[in-house]
Amino acid sequence: MNAFTTMDEVVFDTLGVVAQIQRRPNPSVRITLIVRDGVERLGEFQQVIGRARHVLVRNREWTFRRGDEVILDGRTQAVEALVRDDGLVNEAVLHG
Repeated sequence: MNAFTTMDEVVFDTLGVVAQIQRRPNPSVRITLIVRDGVERLGEFQQVIGRARHVLVRNREWTFRRGDEVILDGRTQAVEALVRDDGLVNEAVLHG
């Protein structure tokens, strides 16, 4: 087995939480994702202008698109933008 695949499984099993993701009009799907709270948003001159919640999910389970809804701990947040996609894991910033 590939070392990266093994590590990916360990990280998601250890740090992951189960959430529901929905892309309207389709029904919601339960997926394990990693939540990063308090990620800094930087302004034009690299000053911190706010903080946001980022979520990461494996590409084989889901690929985020703007407008997807993530339901976590009873709170629904829309995907604002895709931040990163390395081919294995994609990361999105949530609105609000």
